[in-house]
Amino acid sequence: MISGPSHRFWRSATGADGVSTVGYLRRQLTWLLALTAVGGAALFGAYDEVHRDSVSIRERTGPAVVELARAHTFLRQAHTTADDHLDYRTDHHAWPDILPRGEEYRTQVAEAKSSLARAAATGSLDREDRQTLRIVSGLVDSYALRIDGAWTQSHQPKLSSANLTYARRMMHEPETGILARIVTLQTRQTDALDHQEDWGAAPLLAWPVAVAACALLGVRLVGTQVFLRRRFRLRLSVPLAAVTLLLAAVPVLAFGTWQAHASQTGMQEAVAPLTPAGTPGAQAAAVSDAEDGIAEAVREGNTEAWVRGTVFIPLGTALMAGVVLWTLQSLLAEYAVPRSPAGGRK
Repeated sequence: MISGPSHRFWRSATGADGVSTVGYLRRQLTWLLALTAVGGAALFGAYDEVHRDSVSIRERTGPAVVELARAHTFLRQAHTTADDHLDYRTDHHAWPDILPRGEEYRTQVAEAKSSLARAAATGSLDREDRQTLRIVSGLVDSYALRIDGAWTQSHQPKLSSANLTYARRMMHEPETGILARIVTLQTRQTDALDHQEDWGAAPLLAWPVAVAACALLGVRLVGTQVFLRRRFRLRLSVPLAAVTLLLAAVPVLAFGTWQAHASQTGMQEAVAPLTPAGTPGAQAAAVSDAEDGIAEAVREGNTEAWVRGTVFIPLGTALMAGVVLWTLQSLLAEYAVPRSPAGGRK
């Protein structure tokens, strides 16, 4: 049996607490509009933040991590290719640059630069990271010039070795080298992805508020139907029934939020193996697996479909508030009109 605050709330919702009809309609109008506004605002905040993070991970942070890892892999492969090529040319001066080994190096450097450009184009990097990326691109150009110098001077072992040593230092210097700078950028983007994947305080606080407000709104709407049947002999208010049915979207949106977060977790797990450790071949395989993993997480999470719910929530809230206001205000205006003893309006 209902007792305590729940019982008093139900009596208030149904007008069983002795309130007049006009007083009830005015009170109920205030309650319904307030709960609709609070529930809609909390639901929008809880839903929108999670899905904005999904969009950011899918379109910006995730691709940035993958492209930086790809650039790192191509540059390691390029340096290995250049080293092998120069070692061979030391003993075979007549070997022309047009041979596949030299072309492979140039292709790898070009692919690395393209990956760096795509990472910048994601929009995920902040101002400091974009500056670092420009420095990396400039260092890659300088590195390529040094390697070209080592090749063209291969008939002069000392000059060729000096160019190769300088290029190797540019590529592998622990903190300021090309690879180290790329790893730093990748780490920062991975940290940003981890932060976006985390639920955060806002959704965890907003969802209980949204569910509570919508549950109370549902009780008030049912109570209004009970009151209208008793006082107005109205079997069912269709507009208010439609508003009540719209509340069924709340568990659907909650499921969509859970699925979006599961997709975020899947994308995070997909990029986790992208580390600078391992052979270039293993890195290349990890990059390919990460791309496939992100695509699979997006597909399973239906994130592109669920994000459209962000537009539905404010529209639905406005529609519900409008229907409630129109319905109760019409009843209030009709009931509050003074009538003559004969039943006609004065």
